[in-house]
Amino acid sequence: MAHNLKTIQSDAEFRKEIAAKSAAIHFWAPWCEPCKHMDIVFEELAKEHPVTHFLRVEAEELSDISEEYGVTAVPFFAIVKDDKVVDLVEGADAASLTQKVSSHFGSGASVRGSIAPPSSSRLASNGTASTSAATNGTLGKDTSRKALETRLNKLVHTAPVMLFMKGSPAEPRCGFSAKVVEALQQAGVAFKHFDILSDDAVRQGLKGFTQWPTYPQLLVNGELLGGCDIVMEMQQDGSLKTAVQEALGSDQDDKSALQQRLKQLLDSSLVMLFMKGNPDAPRCGFSQKVVSALRSIKVPFNSFDILTDEEVRQGLKEYSQWPTYPQLYVKGELLGGCDVILEMQQDGELKHSIEEALGKSEPQSVEQRIHKLLKHNPVMLFMKGTPEEPRCGFSQRVVAALKATQEPFSTFDILSDEDVRQGLKKMFDWPTFPQLYVSGELLGGCDIITEMASSGDLQETIEEMKNRML
Repeated sequence: MAHNLKTIQSDAEFRKEIAAKSAAIHFWAPWCEPCKHMDIVFEELAKEHPVTHFLRVEAEELSDISEEYGVTAVPFFAIVKDDKVVDLVEGADAASLTQKVSSHFGSGASVRGSIAPPSSSRLASNGTASTSAATNGTLGKDTSRKALETRLNKLVHTAPVMLFMKGSPAEPRCGFSAKVVEALQQAGVAFKHFDILSDDAVRQGLKGFTQWPTYPQLLVNGELLGGCDIVMEMQQDGSLKTAVQEALGSDQDDKSALQQRLKQLLDSSLVMLFMKGNPDAPRCGFSQKVVSALRSIKVPFNSFDILTDEEVRQGLKEYSQWPTYPQLYVKGELLGGCDVILEMQQDGELKHSIEEALGKSEPQSVEQRIHKLLKHNPVMLFMKGTPEEPRCGFSQRVVAALKATQEPFSTFDILSDEDVRQGLKKMFDWPTFPQLYVSGELLGGCDIITEMASSGDLQETIEEMKNRML
């Protein structure tokens, strides 16, 4: 890492670093793919401008600083000289960032061809970089390697028990893979698989990832249990199922205990706010805004400071499929985060929504109910049945496409509510199901989603639509 590139850990550290200095600031988020590409560009620029300070600020963790600089989406860059913001770059625009840094801080040395110019960067229409932005030289190799590592990490955690094999369980394409599949089935071990013949990058990359040179490979909780010989030996001595259960055991016990804790916290008050700090001393601007909104409508609520318990902080994100804080729950159900709550307050719907959830008000109209459902999760699928039990082939295809992207999503079974089913058709002028919405906007039905999945554009499109709403 360049000596002048620093990751900021606190507000105080930021004030110290920025005081009377020239600096470039990258506001980023760990879940945002375009930020990862731009961070590589940012580091290269730091090397080329060694007398300038380059600061990385995690936008959600240091939200007061983000608010101060007007950050509404990431990636976001601010250029500061003499304590004044002199330029901004919004979105994953490597060319613009390079030009503006050079303009304000001098041209620096050549970047060795490692920062992708506009002609080789694939940018989305809203200025957010594609996760497959083209690069060359050292940067291209580093980006490809990091992208592969990220993909492998996701793949090995696709299911608690993952078998990387040749072919599929129904049609193994080598004798060793067939033996391991049979051993797992005989032991009654549930597992998912990945065909390494379908992707040579994964096939070669996983060997280094697990430090195991051959296939098949059986992984439990992301850790290698063994190859064919080890699995067959375990099967013969009767220890295979026990070994898998033991490898799963501690993790499952921990998760079960955490789920119980989260349920107790959610049930501790009818209206529960998970925030940074407490209502009398909020520790981020977003939490302060939600507290003010709740107090303005005189709704009693309790709170939990997620800064005091990292396990709860991370666990609740997974539980609710909501990545940021604060989070407001009514009777144990997520009502929304800061943007949703403030929008409800502005529309005069906040008190009504809470009272309705508590069973104290008249039911909302179909349109109001649909808008509320769309706000439940940034990625919302209206389908027939559930992801576990789709009740039509089209719904099943879209579920499979979404799962392949690793994007968290929620669903609503339109067969369970005829009013919502007909209301969606009328509101969005789309006659069939399933229907996929991102940040409240209709992305499309089965044909559009499966076509995007086939062309590799689905995850990128979802990320772009989510980023537009940050």
